[in-house]
Order: sequence, then structure tokens, then C-alpha cells
Amino acid sequence: MNRLAAIARLQAVGRRDALLWPIVILAIAFVTNVVVFASITDQIKGEDPITGALASIYFTSLAFGAVAVTQHFPFALGLSVTRREFTAALGLFALAQTLLYSAVLVLLQTIENATDGWGLHLRFFGLGLFDDYSPPVQFVMYAVPLLLMTLIGTTLGALYIRWRTNGILTATAATILLLGAAAALLGYYNGWRAVGHWLTTRAPWPCSRAGPCCWSWPWPPARSALFAAQLPDPVAIYEKSGASGAEFFGLIIIL
Repeated sequence: MNRLAAIARLQAVGRRDALLWPIVILAIAFVTNVVVFASITDQIKGEDPITGALASIYFTSLAFGAVAVTQHFPFALGLSVTRREFTAALGLFALAQTLLYSAVLVLLQTIENATDGWGLHLRFFGLGLFDDYSPPVQFVMYAVPLLLMTLIGTTLGALYIRWRTNGILTATAATILLLGAAAALLGYYNGWRAVGHWLTTRAPWPCSRAGPCCWSWPWPPARSALFAAQLPDPVAIYEKSGASGAEFFGLIIIL
């Protein structure tokens, strides 16, 4: 464990930019949105505009997940670090990074609510859907997609290390084809609602709406806390938002 912690610290020393840049880009996106919406206040009076710029921190996390593998993995091997140790240490670093960012996002959303959308009725961090849930649940709702994007980034980095650009492009093309074919079949047979129903009524989701992680959570008190947290019911969100079947399916996967 001490060795893994040391390798994780090596990640932190070599990736200060990975910790800083997502926050910087998010701050730039936030300031830009505030300036834009402040300039058109009269045109959006009575509305609560929601921006999609929060996605910037997620895509930046994906990018730096890929960089962590492509740039630091060869260096770690030169220090006699095994692949398993590097993977475990990178996972530990990514988890700490996700927890930090999620805490910052929950704090900023709280400030946003207290200031009535920064005085502009602007929804930048809350996105509307998060408002009905407690801070611990909001924390999880921020953290899961962040960790997922980092995982996707590290996977792309591993593909590049092994098969270079052709590997990434092939994997991307295959993923698009598979998802497109699945979406086409579901649309043709009107199966979106059936898929959503299956995901929300079969294990592992229905564990008191605490999400798939609750079944495999290793520490019983933490698992009990997840049960008590009452994470959002995707069906209720679907009915509230009026999203299409495809959008609902994507929301289920993220949550």
C-alpha cells in the first residue's frame, strides 16, 4: 500500500497540470457564460437558462486521463513500476481527483442556489435536476460521470500505447457502429421504454435507487449510507424532463 501511495504521489507531482487545468477551463467557461447572459438579461427575463458548459470539466478530465497513460506510463516503467502497480496508483489518483472536483462542484452549486443563479437566474452548476436532492446525493451525481470520463480517457491512452492512432480510431469507429446499430434496432422495435423499464426494475439498480455501486460497495456502513441516500429515480427524472427514449437511456447509463 505504501508503494502504491508513493506511485500515486508521483502522479500528483507529474500531473499538477491535470489538477489545475480542468478547474481553469471550468472557470473560463463560467465567466464567459456569466458575461454572455448578463448582456442579454432583458431578453431572458422570467426564464432560468441552463448552460451546458459544465461539460468542460468532464471532457478535460477525459483528456488528462489519456495523457496520464501516454506520457507517464513509459516513465513509470523506467522506474521499475509494474503495470499493475501503475494502474492501481493511477486509479487511486483519479479517485482522489474526482472526490476533490465533486466537492468543489457541490460547493459552487450551493453558492449558485444561495445567489439565485449568480443574480442572473443562471443554472450553470445545478442543471435543474440536482436541486431536489441533498448535497451527498449531488456529490455522487457529480462524481460518477467524472470518474467515468477519466476511465474513458485512460482507456483511450492505453489503446494509443498499444496500437497508436489506428487503435483509437478503430475502437471509436466500432463503438459508434455498435451504439448506432443498437439505437436503430431499439427505435425500430419501439424498445426504448422497455430498456428503461428493465434498467430501473432489475438488479442492481433498484437497491433503494442507490445505483449499481451499492451492491459491490465493500464497507457495510458506506453501503448503508448509499441505501439511505435515496439517489434519484431515473423514471421520475424521465417523466419530469420529457426526454426522448434515447436521451433517457443515456441518462440511465450516466447515473
